[in-house]
Amino acid sequence: MTCVRSGFCCKQSICPYGKWDTELHQCVFLEGEAPGSFSCGKYEEIMEIDPEQLVSPAFGAGCGSTLFNKDRDEVILLLSATVSESA
Repeated sequence: MTCVRSGFCCKQSICPYGKWDTELHQCVFLEGEAPGSFSCGKYEEIMEIDPEQLVSPAFGAGCGSTLFNKDRDEVILLLSATVSESA
């Protein structure tokens, strides 16, 4: 699976480097405006601490949860439409 930057993972729980925002119901370090544009605001810091870090957080691995993941579905539909338009 590939990460589509839906932000879903960081809206479900936090990694060992995260901090929960009780008002937004997501990690405080989640950056981006909409599904497809989200990223980790601590990525560079985490990579400096542990450049081999690929498990937690699983950067770029994609969310394994396809069930009830509307944000991921939305990004995949947008990507599919973009590919169809350029073909």
